[in-house]
Amino acid sequence: MDIVDLDSLQPIEGIAHSSKGNQLKWNIDSVWYKADSIGYEGLSEVVSSAFFEMSNIKDSFQNQTTNIFVKYEPVVLIWQKNCFFGCRSDNFREDEWQLMTIEKLYRKMTGLSIAKEMAHIGDVKGRIELMVRFVENVTGLQEFGKYISVMLSADAFFLNEDRHTNNIAVMYNPNIEEYKLCPFFDYGAGLFSDVLGDYPIDMSIGECMEKIEAKPFNRDFDEQSDAACELYHGSIKFLGKKELISKWNEIRKEYEKCSETLKKDKIKSKGCMEKNMPLVLDRVEEVLRGQIRKYGVI
Repeated sequence: MDIVDLDSLQPIEGIAHSSKGNQLKWNIDSVWYKADSIGYEGLSEVVSSAFFEMSNIKDSFQNQTTNIFVKYEPVVLIWQKNCFFGCRSDNFREDEWQLMTIEKLYRKMTGLSIAKEMAHIGDVKGRIELMVRFVENVTGLQEFGKYISVMLSADAFFLNEDRHTNNIAVMYNPNIEEYKLCPFFDYGAGLFSDVLGDYPIDMSIGECMEKIEAKPFNRDFDEQSDAACELYHGSIKFLGKKELISKWNEIRKEYEKCSETLKKDKIKSKGCMEKNMPLVLDRVEEVLRGQIRKYGVI
């Protein structure tokens, strides 16, 4: 795991679109760096993208001209003499393409909030259909229904609780006035990563499961995922239980090795990872094994 010195660089300041707040972020030479702020967001990003590599997600969107998901790598970041665990990824907003959230797009076209509009619809399928019809009509992206279906099934697997309407997006190029699907990104709120808030490290998995709520169509992950699958026939499938566990073991060993290196070099990290590394890794492993048993793999 690389240790990256960002001490002389200022993070990017932006408006938080997340109920979990903003992480410290840097964009350097088309690479994004994000520091953990509420727990182990970077680990959640790393695990989700590694598992995406071992799924049917690429085959599901073969017409996509760019990667359909963002690849995250674990890093340790040094900033203002503090050390943070985190992650990095290539900047997927290449050339003239802009990230356009569905909330922003709906407000631009209608002057209204799609989140508030969906709240008036009692049926989960109706809420999903409202978003999909709108996006398909405005953008011409006829795979958006399948895209939402795959997204919601992935959210259910990784327990990503931060999928609000400002966290679903398309890519837009104003020069040619065209849209394309946005890569799946931002799974930092998954796997009960919010140790400082909702899911303290001493909270049991059972208690975490009872507390967590999905977004944006229903509070139950399976209800919104099943509804989207019935409508648009898309879901994520992973390619082998043994392969997933093996990949997790690789990730775990990388974090354990990094932790030992930091201790040896007497570098203290800020946040929960150094203090609670064994507990964090045990919790994530327990969650992943449970989700693999629950949802199965191809």
